[in-house]
Amino acid sequence: MSDGTAERVAMARPGPMLQYVFSAIVLFLALFGSHLATPLYPFWQDRFDLTNSDIVMIFVCYPIGVTFGLLHGGRLGDQLGRKPMVRSGLFLILLASLGYLVANSMTPLLVARLLNGYGIGMLSGPAVASIIELHPRLDRGAASRVGAVATLSAPAAGMLTATLVVYFAATETAVLLPYLIFATLLVVSLGLTWGYRETILPIARRSLRSASYRPQAMRVPADIRGPFIYAACLAVLCWANTGLWLSLGPSMFFTLMTDAHPLVGGLSVVAFLGTAGMIQLTGGWLGYIRATLVSLVLVVVALVTVLVALKTESVAGVAIGLLVGGMSQGLGWMGTVELINRIAPDAMRASVLSMLYMCSYFGSIVPVLFTGFAADRFGLFPALFGMCSVSIAAACILFVVTVKLRRSLPQKA
Repeated sequence: MSDGTAERVAMARPGPMLQYVFSAIVLFLALFGSHLATPLYPFWQDRFDLTNSDIVMIFVCYPIGVTFGLLHGGRLGDQLGRKPMVRSGLFLILLASLGYLVANSMTPLLVARLLNGYGIGMLSGPAVASIIELHPRLDRGAASRVGAVATLSAPAAGMLTATLVVYFAATETAVLLPYLIFATLLVVSLGLTWGYRETILPIARRSLRSASYRPQAMRVPADIRGPFIYAACLAVLCWANTGLWLSLGPSMFFTLMTDAHPLVGGLSVVAFLGTAGMIQLTGGWLGYIRATLVSLVLVVVALVTVLVALKTESVAGVAIGLLVGGMSQGLGWMGTVELINRIAPDAMRASVLSMLYMCSYFGSIVPVLFTGFAADRFGLFPALFGMCSVSIAAACILFVVTVKLRRSLPQKA
């Protein structure tokens, strides 16, 4: 692009605040489809004669794709620029959405889930980094909260949309309409990427030939390694709590409610994610350190509540545990992301954020898988008791560590 053309494009762009808003909307729309597939599994299982093992394979393809996307997207976002990685990720997610629409067997679904996950992983770090760097006042705390809200509220909105479509629409429409809506939103988000500037200066960007396409190393700069390990432990606990409710939350309600409405399962997930998003919107006044401390207390309250509720067969108790768990997740993730954005070097922000997201996916998947295996062997309640006991112990340890570290953690953006 010539200097004159670049200058005209820059003049045509909206003001700083609108550019910041556009970057946040792009992340929201990209994540809108994260859980669209969940309510559609029964339809695919019936249509393609899939076994439960097949459904598990389709589910697992998404986090595998995300992990590989994070390994590439963070480093390339720092080297080539934020927007190229965001656009590439959006394009891959759009291809995945079209794959869902034309799927006629298990194989296209596997490919679509891998592409979807890879695209999300590729753009996550660069997209959040753009939001941080485009804030008009360069307020990392406020921008981090916006990124955290999008991470939770977007999947909630998508899940709610898919759940309602599945319940009210005919079978063919229920399978197609969620991804038609999502594909339209992705086209809009691609257009919005031209509405904000690239935050990596040309002099700092590499060419396509000189960039490194190897997966980024699983390490962070030595001077932030300690705070990062602490934040990574918070992220694992935070998303283990989330994985518990997203995977086993609906089954808890169906176990206790023999005549449960079919919408209960999907709406319970929406309630968890929605509560997390709302508490992030209203909890910024706490500051990230106090938000983290409150989150660690709430996760203990939530897990103890759900264990007691399951033992006493109390539906209301499970519901209260779910809502308190959502509050804990929202505050914990908000605090963790803000800490990372305060300590991450500008030149490596996307790479460090991608590392954090990898820890989060580890937390959301591995503990739940072990709980599932334990449930098959020992029963649901003993398995949940084991997972909750480990999480409660971790929360107590991290609370003590946070109190000891609070004076040494960065206080200003």
